[in-house]
Parts: sequence; C-alpha cells; structure tokens
Amino acid sequence: MKKLNFGSGNDIKEGWDNVDIQKSPKLTKSFDFDKFPYPLKDNTYDYVLVRQVIEHVLYPDRMLFELHRICKNKGIIRIETAHYTNKGAYNDMQHLHFLNENAFKFFVETRTLINERKNMFKIKELVITPTAIGKFIPNFLRQKLSLFLNGLNSQIHCTYEVLK
Repeated sequence: MKKLNFGSGNDIKEGWDNVDIQKSPKLTKSFDFDKFPYPLKDNTYDYVLVRQVIEHVLYPDRMLFELHRICKNKGIIRIETAHYTNKGAYNDMQHLHFLNENAFKFFVETRTLINERKNMFKIKELVITPTAIGKFIPNFLRQKLSLFLNGLNSQIHCTYEVLK
C-alpha cells in the first residue's frame, strides 16, 4: 500500500512519502501546494493523509482535485481540520479558510458537478470531534447548539473514497 503524508511538517512517517511546502532533507518532496499540477505521478497512492493543511491553501477544491489525480481508484483521502466554531481555528494567522462539516458534503455533492465531473469522491466517514466541554452534550443536541454557541466542536475528520 502506497501512502502519502500530505503537508507532513515535522510529522515524518516511516514508510510513507512525506511532502510539505517547507524544505527538509527528511521529506520525499517539497513544493508549493498552491501551484498546479503537483509534481506527483497519476494513480500512485492508496491512502493520503491531510492533517491541518486544507485550511492553509488558497484553493482547497483544486488541492482535492489534484489529490484525486494522484490517488488510485478506491484510494482514501483522510482530511483533518479544525471546526470553524473552535477558538483554536483562529489561532494561526495563516489560516485562509474556516470550515464546517457541510463544506465537505457540498464539495462532493455540488462542487464536483460544476466541473462536469460526477462521482469523483464518495464520503466514507464524516466525524465531528467534540471539545472537552462538548463531550458532555449528546451529538444531536451539540450540533444544534453549535449554531449558536462556539467551543462545542473541535475537529472535523472527513474520509473520501476516490472514484475513477
């Protein structure tokens, strides 16, 4: 199984290709995530991990289309990002986007259709991780309350399956 740690930073994973915008001898490649196409071969990866990256790129949708290109059919793209209601989402001045779970649904259901590309991705899993306080509130109620109260949700974990 060929794995890519996309936006690895200092989290170098053994047995994976590790890529980042920063330069380091520990990385497989270093390149600008806002310049397309990426210097990676088509249909290479079975699994791509994107941790705390999507909120930093100028064009998240174009990034996902590039990850689709470099993944094999039925490949998995695992995305982890801060939920927009989490105060921590605003700690880094380099964050360009603040996302909720609907952004990941909208991308699959609508954004891919704009480009006349149908069935490029399938959502395998979409999980919202609660904060320490949010854990005490049942999920269905927490999601309703989060429309009015911040600090209940911490992270979004979305897993897409690549369809070719």
